[in-house]
Amino acid sequence: MKTKTKLYIGIVILTACFFFIGKAFIANLQNIDFHSLRFNFFFLLISYILWLFALLEGVFAWEYTMLYLGEKLSFLQALKIISLAALPKYIPGKVFGIASQIWLTKEEGKISGGKSGIGAILNMIVSILGGTILGCIILPFVLKDKLPINIYFLLGVIPILFVMLYPPVFLSVFNWFLKIFKRGKITLTLTYNQILKLLFLQVVFWVLQSIAMFFLIRSFYLIRPSFLIPLCGIFSGASVIGLVSFFTPGGLGVREGILSYLFSFFMPTSIGIVISIIMRLWGAIGELVFFLIFAKSIKKYVS
Repeated sequence: MKTKTKLYIGIVILTACFFFIGKAFIANLQNIDFHSLRFNFFFLLISYILWLFALLEGVFAWEYTMLYLGEKLSFLQALKIISLAALPKYIPGKVFGIASQIWLTKEEGKISGGKSGIGAILNMIVSILGGTILGCIILPFVLKDKLPINIYFLLGVIPILFVMLYPPVFLSVFNWFLKIFKRGKITLTLTYNQILKLLFLQVVFWVLQSIAMFFLIRSFYLIRPSFLIPLCGIFSGASVIGLVSFFTPGGLGVREGILSYLFSFFMPTSIGIVISIIMRLWGAIGELVFFLIFAKSIKKYVS
């Protein structure tokens, strides 16, 4: 599919998502209890500290991904790459985020483009599988009486995902992703144990992100500590669906729509919509800060 066509489809989907989100927000605006909104700077600060831990854990996962592929990146190099590759993902088409990560790894780590590309796609696949497994474990229990369909079938998906991680099967999945990004088939020497270690790192990343989101919400809206478990499943599940929605930049609009819908089972719809949008802005601000910290490095790469 041509880039322009993908761009137009992405714009249409994005517009539709925010249209329905905005329509639902306006329809439920009168249900907001503004007295329940209380800003707490301390909880906001905790949320960003936890976001930083999640970022560093993600950097650690990226460093080990390349190490298992036989390439060495220092932690600082990996942090610089992840930070500078964060913003291009919001360009429609998905390839810009992956392409920037590949290019930065090649320039910063002096690693071949082919190996950098394999590492970037491997990291993305394992992250998607980690978020999917977390969502499949939690969502059937927290949404069992809230949806019109029985979603216990998600528990049956978990063994299938672990089978997919078995090296021969995983290689087939991996080459399918390479085909999407117009790259040739490759062979991997990763062991099942190494893949499971990378998966564990990604699951920890999703959990840390979810805990950070909990404190973000708590910084302006009163929620019970018990909401943390549903939040882990809802956030990871919605984020994964956003990641695989190839026509929208960074899952923008798709993730917010799913979050708003699922949050509506635990809080007023309008509050859920506000929270889903604030989550996006909160994360983008953190990404922008780290992008600016390392922005001067870009001159070195292009000079």
